[in-house]
Amino acid sequence: MADPIEIWIGAYGSAEEVGITHLQLDQDTAMLGKVAEFTGIENPSFLTMDQAGRYLHAVSEVETLNGQPGGELVTFLIEEEGVSLQEAMSHPTLGAHPCFLMLDPSERWLAAANYNGASVVVYPVDSQGIPNAVHVRFRHSGTGPNEARQEAPHPHSAAFSPDGRYLFVPDLGMDKIMVYALDADKNEWAIHDAVGLEPGAGPRHMKFHPSGRAAYVLNELDNTVTRLDYSEPGKLVRQESLPMLPASFKGENTGAEIVVSPDGRFVYASNRGHDSLAIFAVDDQTLALRGAGHVSTRGKTPRNFAITPNGRWLLAANQESNNVVLFQIEPVSGLPVYAGSEIAVSKPVCVLIRG
Repeated sequence: MADPIEIWIGAYGSAEEVGITHLQLDQDTAMLGKVAEFTGIENPSFLTMDQAGRYLHAVSEVETLNGQPGGELVTFLIEEEGVSLQEAMSHPTLGAHPCFLMLDPSERWLAAANYNGASVVVYPVDSQGIPNAVHVRFRHSGTGPNEARQEAPHPHSAAFSPDGRYLFVPDLGMDKIMVYALDADKNEWAIHDAVGLEPGAGPRHMKFHPSGRAAYVLNELDNTVTRLDYSEPGKLVRQESLPMLPASFKGENTGAEIVVSPDGRFVYASNRGHDSLAIFAVDDQTLALRGAGHVSTRGKTPRNFAITPNGRWLLAANQESNNVVLFQIEPVSGLPVYAGSEIAVSKPVCVLIRG
């Protein structure tokens, strides 16, 4: 028998509504089941967890907190095998609508991107795994050609380099990836570089290839995925961009999430509008991308999705159809195949699989 897989879903909703749902995947039956549901936090739209599974970190994606501009980072202690969450700590994010969290590989730092706060903040994490108050806040400035969406900076995510020495922040409003570096001797973060993307692209999320030699960024506004070479530490070099949509599609669409398969052979990106996953095959030598097809997410507006560490399963959260859908990944083609199981969750926008 295969071990069950632990999944956490973050969703939009008031503090009185279910915002965090704990699911379990039975790999032998390909069935999803609910372990617990939690209220008490408004708009927990992005989640992350330490490797030991002790603490669940969540943003509260709000505009103001206690009358002051900005959202909140909340850390929960996971108890009773995930049936109970106890708030262990909370800190302001010092910017409106925080929408992303990431721990560095050493779990000594936690970064949060403030979408409408034009900033990214970095929290130091203590030896017990609890984030302390903000260590540094980096403010962004700049605009892009899309007047409706790029009127100001919009940091949308944060990705630590595999060695944890650099922090990369795709900014949708600026068409740039901002790069910050850690001075290990001083234990300080500072600006290091800025990488320009195609004007109007709107970079949103970025993931590294398991080899560490390349990264892939999803561009929300022009619906493309861009490969970036990472041959030199701290330096991304832009390579090709590929469309996420089939040429026949003429409707409205925005890209959302990008995921690299654990074995590095495929890259997946979600389309909100076409309501699909775009699949790209990765060349094993150059790490270049090749379009490999599209699969419906069997719902509306797939905001987020994730792949299990064994590379066998993919779970897609469809925000506007209120469902989380299970797919099994066909190992040769990389195509996700509907596994016959889905579960109702209100306005799901984040899928966290414990690794």
